[in-house]
Amino acid sequence: MNQNLMILPVFAQVLLTLGVMSVMGARRRTALQTKATRMKDIALGQDAWPEDAMKAANNYKNLFEMPVLFFAACAFAMITKSVDVTLLALAFLFVAARIVHSTIHLGTNPVMPRAYAFFSSVLIVLAMWILIVVRVLSTGT
Repeated sequence: MNQNLMILPVFAQVLLTLGVMSVMGARRRTALQTKATRMKDIALGQDAWPEDAMKAANNYKNLFEMPVLFFAACAFAMITKSVDVTLLALAFLFVAARIVHSTIHLGTNPVMPRAYAFFSSVLIVLAMWILIVVRVLSTGT
């Protein structure tokens, strides 16, 4: 299998991160323009943003937590030539779970559905890592 195909779910995750950053920026800009937040209230990093801007900021931060393990797994898979249909499918499933998580988080934000999406992504990235480790140790790559 073409190992370079793993770049596709990685790029999708990057696009998700940039998309959430754009939502966060737009919500913050709106808060400043409508005077829902004043510049002096946020100058020292205080969390004086309205709820919709805070949700976007929190989701943006989330995209630099668990996805770090995803990016590392994808890189290791490519380096060790472990990419196959199963690993590629898991990578796309991880991104799908993160998209669901972000959609929930940026929307009405019910905690339990968001938690299910989050823990799904955790289990998927764990499965990716287990598969990579087993393959590397069994082939000596």
